Amino acid sequence: MNQHPRWNRRLICVFLFALGLGCHSPTETDRDNRRLLDAILTAIAMKNEKWLEDDAKLAEQRHSDGQLTNWEHARLVAIIEKGRSGDWQSAEQLGYTFRKAHPFVKEGR
Repeated sequence: MNQHPRWNRRLICVFLFALGLGCHSPTETDRDNRRLLDAILTAIAMKNEKWLEDDAKLAEQRHSDGQLTNWEHARLVAIIEKGRSGDWQSAEQLGYTFRKAHPFVKEGR
């Protein structure tokens, strides 16, 4: 009889652990935010100012629509501003650092 309570505790721990890891599918907003970040990184890698401006407008729109948090928006703007200033290498480094720390969508999803 002591096995059941122990088993239940293990099951509950596994369930809580899975919840803590955020084991959920990415939302469409997550995917679109990841696409935006990738587009910004592409514009920076190609040193394409027009693409970067288009992406900046999209970032503003997504922020206005509530699809980017203030924190996410501020990070994307910092990356964009580095690119606008012509510091493409620093912009790229910031972008990849941000993507690694806050990927929106886990790799492979």
